[in-house]
Formats: sequence, C-alpha cells, structure tokens
Amino acid sequence: MCFRQFYTSIKFKCWHQQDDEHVELVNRVPLNDRRQEHDVFAGPSTNSQDGHRSRFKLTYNIQLPSEHTYLGKLERVDSLERLEPGSIHRIPISGHHSIVYPGETIPLILTNSLMNFDGRSESNRIGLVFWEHPYRQRIFGVVCQVRGKDIRESIIVLKTVAQQRFELVPQQDGSLTRSVRREDRAHYYAQVKILPEVLLPDPLMNFCTNNMVKINNINRNRLLAAQSSVWPKFVYDQYGSEKILSKVGRFLAFLQIESVPTADPVMLSFWLARNIPLSESDRKELFYSNSVLTRMLLINNILDYTCAFCCKKCDRQIASYADMFAMSKQGVSISYCNSSGFVHETLTVYRTVQKTTRTTSKPSTEFSWFPGYSWQIAICNACNNHIGWKFVATKRSYKPKKFYGLSAKSIRVATSNRKPADNESEPLAKDVSVVA
Repeated sequence: MCFRQFYTSIKFKCWHQQDDEHVELVNRVPLNDRRQEHDVFAGPSTNSQDGHRSRFKLTYNIQLPSEHTYLGKLERVDSLERLEPGSIHRIPISGHHSIVYPGETIPLILTNSLMNFDGRSESNRIGLVFWEHPYRQRIFGVVCQVRGKDIRESIIVLKTVAQQRFELVPQQDGSLTRSVRREDRAHYYAQVKILPEVLLPDPLMNFCTNNMVKINNINRNRLLAAQSSVWPKFVYDQYGSEKILSKVGRFLAFLQIESVPTADPVMLSFWLARNIPLSESDRKELFYSNSVLTRMLLINNILDYTCAFCCKKCDRQIASYADMFAMSKQGVSISYCNSSGFVHETLTVYRTVQKTTRTTSKPSTEFSWFPGYSWQIAICNACNNHIGWKFVATKRSYKPKKFYGLSAKSIRVATSNRKPADNESEPLAKDVSVVA
C-alpha cells in the first residue's frame, strides 16, 4: 500500500490493547474526491466540518527535545559563514557511525579538546567523517558548526548543526588524515573539499518569452512553453517538483509537522531524507547526490512504498510506519547523545508490535532526552538485541503517556509495494521484504 493510498482511503481507528489511551489516526478520504484530496495536502485541519481530525493530540512541548537540555548548560557560540562550494579547508575531524544530513542537530561528547587542534585558534567547526560508508573508494562527511560548547575536565560537550557535505582530499603525502599530539592525546584533522548543491531550474520555463513571464500563472506558462518544445508536457512533468511536493504534503499532514524548511529546496530535500524511513542504500544515494532534483525524485519513488521497522539482527518486525510521529519539532528522526558519548539516531513511534519487545531496566529520568519522561532500555524479544528505549510520562498532563524511541543502528527498514485488501490497514509482517 503506497502512502498516497494510505492518506486517501477510508477513515479508521486503532486501539492499543495494552495502552490506557485511544489513538486516533488520520481520517482518510476517497481518491476521487479532488477537493478533499487538496485539503489533505494543506495539512491537518482544526475545522470539524471538513472531516480532518488529528491522529493524536500532543500536549507535550516538542521544542524541549531539540534543545538537548540533558547536556547541561552550554556556552553559546556565534554563527559562522558558510564555506564556498569547491573550496578546500583543513578542519578537525571525528569519525561517525552513520550518515548525517545537513540541517540536523548533532550533540557530541568528546574525550579531548578537539576544537583547538592546531594550538593557535578555535574554528568552531568540526567534520564528521563516515568511514563506514565509503562511496566509489572516496570518503565523505559533513561539516558541523558548533552552536554551544562546554569544556569539562577531560571532555568537551558540543551542540552542533550539520551544514555542508564534504569529501576528504588527500594531502601531499597521500594520506587522508594527520594527527597532532597535545596533552598526550592525538587530535586528527584533514583536508576537506566542500561539495556543491546543484539546483536546476524548470526546463520548460527556459522556453518562456518575456511576454509569457509577465503572465503570473506558472501552469499556463508551462503549458504554452510545452507547445514550442521538443517533448510533450507530460515528459517534463516527470522531472518537475509539483507532484512531488503534493505527495510530500500528504506525508507532512500525516505526521502533523508544520515547521519544515519548504522555502529552501536544498534543506527540504535533506529534511525529508532524515524523516522518511530509508534503507541504508537509499540513505547513501541521497547523501552522495549533488542534485536536489535527483534527491526529490528518489524521495518521490520511496513515498510510493510502505515500510516497517525490523530488528537488524533477527529481521523480526518491530514497528510499522503508521505509528511514526514527531516528538520533536525537528521531525520523527533525531540524534541524541548518551552519557557515554555515543550518538543514537532515534526514531519515535507510538508503539511497537505486540509481544516483540520488552524492557530490561528500571525507569530513570537521569539524562532523559525528553524532559518529563522516564526511560527504560528496550530489547527484541526474539534475539535480545538492543532496539531502543521505552519512554513513559512522569506527568499526567503529558500525551502521549508512553512511546518508543527506536535506535537506527539496531533496526533496518523493510519495504513492500503489495496492494492490500480493502479490509487491511497496513502490510503484514510476512509480506515485508527486507532491503539490504
């Protein structure tokens, strides 16, 4: 079942048998009702007459998780100018276990003062290198700008924001990295080349004359321009963004997310790459592409498939895409740092499949990524693999009263393009084929 079918079929409700709360999902409308279909694109509505009601009413302040208050008080750092695409810079680097997209906030706890690697100045930039994800024998990473920091004895606590993609450039001796020893510790740095972000114009608009441009009607202009072009209009439409943005609008309405960088096509493509469930191969393809259009076309194809989240060790289905929701203003998939300095990319879901997970620790509020919630370690019932965490509200006024945070390192995305029967609301686990 594709996302389009999911958003536009009949309404349904789900009762979580083990929960003491009723979770209501989106009311869905017939495909042949174009007026109602357009309303879905606009996002969830509060008007009861249009038939669109929220999946679930959150009473929690989703601003809190994005502040990463569990890191303690940090010194604020001023913003820096973006680096010129194609330019080469020498910056301190640190290895990272997963791909990070520009626009994502990454908290870091490092064991040494990495920012002052040359002993002269602090650049307040750090490069996260993806050693585990090479591409055509090349190593890539992302430049992170420090927004907050605090030096504590032998560690440095950083709150960074990923800004630009880069590729490692070999130095004069052919090595990709060099080290500088200070205070009996090795600090690594590298030469990086900033990658461009190619934003292509609409090919049909290039055929528009000055008189046509004066007409403030894009659809009419494209139709007139197609008459003087080599290919018919439907060919150009396949590489346009209008239909893609309509499908993205459905996805955002489903997640009830409004604070999305839709005005910037580059940042929108990266935001979607972080918040749409992707296989490892798709994540790489989206990151390594310099073209915004290529990313959006791939995202367009991905939205035609349903997905489930399976244990990476035993492939047992743990959760469904239908239970994703945004517990943070930054989306459904956010990176958090534990007290040991390991960064977990965490996907929030209302629930897991019944009897697939269990908790192995007592509830704790210490270092909680979601203030006002206690956490417990959750593992897979089949193979005892660490899956993520169960969060339970410590205040009665908070909704949801409980939810799960799945660790991206412990799960894999499984996809299916099977068309379900009329009485099915989501794909069955046995029909899900795992994407390697």
